[in-house]
Amino acid sequence: MRNIIENRVDEFMEMLRYDKSQWGEFWKKMERRFSPILTNYVKKFSINVEGELFGLERRSLDRFYFDFKEYEKTNKGKISERIRKYSEELELSREDFIIFIAVFPGGKDWCVVEGKKENVIFVNAYNLWLKNELTNLHDAVYQAIIHFRHGESGGNYYNKENLFQSISEKIESLSRENVRNYMKRICEILYKNIPYYDWVGFYMVNDENLLELTEFVGEPTEHVKIPIGKGICGQAAALKQVFLVQDVSQESNYLSCSPKVNSEIVVPIFKDGKVIGEIDIDSHYKAPFDARDKLFLETICEVVGKLWK
Repeated sequence: MRNIIENRVDEFMEMLRYDKSQWGEFWKKMERRFSPILTNYVKKFSINVEGELFGLERRSLDRFYFDFKEYEKTNKGKISERIRKYSEELELSREDFIIFIAVFPGGKDWCVVEGKKENVIFVNAYNLWLKNELTNLHDAVYQAIIHFRHGESGGNYYNKENLFQSISEKIESLSRENVRNYMKRICEILYKNIPYYDWVGFYMVNDENLLELTEFVGEPTEHVKIPIGKGICGQAAALKQVFLVQDVSQESNYLSCSPKVNSEIVVPIFKDGKVIGEIDIDSHYKAPFDARDKLFLETICEVVGKLWK
C-alpha cells in the first residue's frame, strides 16, 4: 500500500533561513514547488499571504520547530500506524487523498483542497503547537481523515480527553432526583457536544427481559424493544461486554436503524453484577470510536446503574 503521509515541515521551515521581509517571496517559491495545491489553499481561504506570513513570529517558529523535531524522534511511524490500523474502514484502497503536514498561514487545523490527481488534506502542525496539541499530531491526522470521509472540507482538532472532561463536569452538575430526567439530559448533552455522536439512547431491561428504549436523542427508531442477544445491543447485554463496531456493514448481527449509521458503540449498565441496561451510541462516521469513548461511557453507566431502580 502506498505511503499517503507527506511530512513537509522541514521544507516549510526553510523560511527561517530568510529575512522576514523575504517571507512573501519564500511562499511564492513554495507555491511553485507544490503547485497547484498551495495556490488552491490560498484561494480557498482568501489568504493575504504576505500579511499572514508577516504575522508569524520567528521566535515562535524556532520553538515550534525544535518541539516538532522532538516529536518526530519519539513518535516515528505513529501516524501511519494509527491510520493503517483501520485501513478498511477509512477506505485507503480508494487512493483518493494524501496527508500533507506542514506550516501554513491562516486557515484551520486541517482542510481539504484539490491536488493534481487526488484530494490533499492539509494538517497545520504549527496551529496544533499553538494549542499545545503538537504531541497529538497523530490523533489530529486520524481525526481529519474521519471527518474528510464524512464529507467535511475542514475543521479544528478537538482533544477527546479535554472534551470528555468538560462534558463530565456538565453531567456532574445535573440533578439526580429523577433518574429518567437525568438520563434524558445526558443524552442531550452527549448529542449536542460530541461531533460524531449522532444518536444517543438508553435501553433498559424490562419485565419481559427485553431491552426497552427508555430515553434517547436523535432520529426515531423502530427498535423500541430488542431481545437479549439480538443485534449489537442484544449481544452487548448477553455477553456483558462493550461492543465497539467501527463499520456496521461488516457486522452480520446488526439491526439497521438508519442508512446514515456507519458505526456504533454499546456499553452495558450493571447493578449487582447483572446487566440492567446499556447506553447506545450511533455515528454517521466510520471508525470514530476508541478506548477513550469506552472509558467515558463506562463512567456514565456506572452512575446510572447506581441510580436505576
